Amino acid sequence: MDFDRNEVRYYEKERLVVIPFRTNGVEGDAQVAPVRLVRHARLTRNAVTPVEVSVAAADGEEGMFIPTRSCGAVMLAVTVTKARNGKALIPAINMHGGRTKLPGKRELGTWVPIEADMQVLDLNGELDPGRLNEGLDTMGDTTTPLDNEEEVQIGTTDPDARTWVVKLLRAYREVASSKGGCPPVTVLPVQHHIDTGDTAPIMLKRRRQAQTEDAIIEDNVGKMLQAGVIEEGNGAWGFPVVLVRKKDGEVRFCVDYRALNKVTKKDVYPLPRIDETLEALGGALLFTTLDLHSGYWQIGVSPEDRDKTAFTTKQGLYRFLRMPFGLMNAPSTFQRMMNGVLRGLTWTTCLVYLDDIVVFTRGDVRKHLVQLATVLERLSVAGLTLKLRKCVFAARSMEYLGHELSDEGAE
Repeated sequence: MDFDRNEVRYYEKERLVVIPFRTNGVEGDAQVAPVRLVRHARLTRNAVTPVEVSVAAADGEEGMFIPTRSCGAVMLAVTVTKARNGKALIPAINMHGGRTKLPGKRELGTWVPIEADMQVLDLNGELDPGRLNEGLDTMGDTTTPLDNEEEVQIGTTDPDARTWVVKLLRAYREVASSKGGCPPVTVLPVQHHIDTGDTAPIMLKRRRQAQTEDAIIEDNVGKMLQAGVIEEGNGAWGFPVVLVRKKDGEVRFCVDYRALNKVTKKDVYPLPRIDETLEALGGALLFTTLDLHSGYWQIGVSPEDRDKTAFTTKQGLYRFLRMPFGLMNAPSTFQRMMNGVLRGLTWTTCLVYLDDIVVFTRGDVRKHLVQLATVLERLSVAGLTLKLRKCVFAARSMEYLGHELSDEGAE
């Protein structure tokens, strides 16, 4: 909300919406005012629940609710609604691991009355490039370069569009800036749980490795300790380390969790079908692919289950603080979180398969930037970060999930 310009700016369904408002000389009861919850509300897990709020407005008056960004695991949507008896309904999404409550009288955001003579402008034709630059400049620091700005890959050759992409990433530098090592854990109350019922702890014998492999293991353990991914363990569980050589010759550190997975209760949360994902991209003209920085490591392991992730090396026993690869239910945990973070945007603005996000647009680059900003805002609220060097922005064609995307479809 910009009180200097008397404008409210927000992103709604792929559009930058600019609504002017007046704070003086408003007739009747209409006024820009804080919005508070009428009574405590119980929110079901991963569901949209309408909640009743108090508003300073006359009956039948239309207004826009602008949420705050301090509601923790509860995500609130920008909403245009009508007042009834000093109250209105707004949607709330519970991202918590279980049911949660919002306390009564809590301030949730701001009510802005919509006058009959207000103009709603969007990026689909009414805003020129200069107006777009103004909008970007109000979102944050767009002048200070990112530490890793040389890693930005932009597909479009249009100079204005390239400038807009860089400015947008600077405005969301907390999402775009990653300096290697371990990314921060999401601010959402999401943790990985390992339900093994009453199964007795499993401790498997450490496998003998060649000296060169021992050196690789020791190096990986040292880096993960320093980054806060693992810590020393003292529990009754333990599994062997395996080194997997990838096609490019790089060796990946893994833990053989097959015995653990056999006794783990399965989480059947579905992953998106790749064929449906590719079909949804048909007709798109511009694409951006976003890759989360060490995506699994942005989710913590629940304290009561950390011992179950333990692995053995020559140096001793260690356990994971962040969600490791190889656990049977890790993909379900991650996909559930991402579907919640991007709820309402998937299949229309973006698609997400685990830690790979594609933003797609059936319009020009300005519309694409609005969609991209909407996704970056969601990632920012969730405290998630990108691996910038693996992202590609505003391209006419690119690879996604092993397929080549273009305006002619997926191949």
